Amino acid sequence: MAPATRGRTTACYGVRKSIQRRRETMRSALSLFLTAMPLYTTPMGRSGGLDWDRQVSGSPLPSSPAKQKAIQDAYDIARIAYSEQRFDEALDSYGIVISLDPESFVWYERRGQVLVDANRFREALNDFEKAVSLTPDNYKSVGLLANRGLAHEGLYMWNEALEDYNEAISIGSSIGNKYPYVLNSRGNVHASLGQWDKARKDYQDSAEIFQKQRMLSATVFAAGNAALMLTEMGEDEKALKELNAVARRGPASIDFRAAIAALQWNKGEKEEAATTWSAACENIRSGQLRKGGPNYDSCGDFEDETWLSKIRRWPPRLTSLMIKFTQELPGIYS
Repeated sequence: MAPATRGRTTACYGVRKSIQRRRETMRSALSLFLTAMPLYTTPMGRSGGLDWDRQVSGSPLPSSPAKQKAIQDAYDIARIAYSEQRFDEALDSYGIVISLDPESFVWYERRGQVLVDANRFREALNDFEKAVSLTPDNYKSVGLLANRGLAHEGLYMWNEALEDYNEAISIGSSIGNKYPYVLNSRGNVHASLGQWDKARKDYQDSAEIFQKQRMLSATVFAAGNAALMLTEMGEDEKALKELNAVARRGPASIDFRAAIAALQWNKGEKEEAATTWSAACENIRSGQLRKGGPNYDSCGDFEDETWLSKIRRWPPRLTSLMIKFTQELPGIYS
């Protein structure tokens, strides 16, 4: 690989891993599979399964009962395969559905969503464009906007992602719905653009909604992200206070304890930082939101600047403080 392209490729890989990590985190925290429970928004704010999806698509069902059954069977296979992250199988099955029912926007949107999770962002955008071209004028899909935003993020198209998230949030507000995971995603885009105050506001709003919905793990992640933004806003003491509160609520998270240790070290509180770090690395089930759940990080990850900045997407100053901490920490014991 040519040196001129290596940095861009690494960064792109980082965003893809970050999006995948975010989706997996949200799945674990919310038990939400968007294909099974699409966030479709209509003038009446209705949502539903296959029959409703076909109704709003505006295209007639195939007249043959055998073809209708074939569509339903292939859709069921695709939905289950997606929920189990067997993306190739899901894509194949959606391809069958589309061949049988090519004028329904629903299937292009669904396949686009799978392509996002498979990190095939340009192909996803093509499917979303096709879905929009088939969508009735009086209908908007919040799910499509949210997933298209993720695809734009994966391609470093920050402004396009921001437009998608803004529209999704606006539609939700117009019918009295709030989508905290979309707010969290918009916060990520604001952070990528260096708009720390706007990012913090989105994370805070997301955390507040998650809290009202009693989704503790999602609340912890959103509130923690809000606290991290303070490190770029010149408010380290406030960041420490909020991070400590988040850490108490998320006993299985290394992430925010790592940030606490880096900030303590930067203040000159060497022993406290070493104790915080040691407790996180030795006493916490590494990166698990729940016992038996997936691992999202480990202590070794926080020594990797590329992982911190491109995959975890910490703010740049905090990333530098963390690397400095991990490099200087061994000296405290010498």
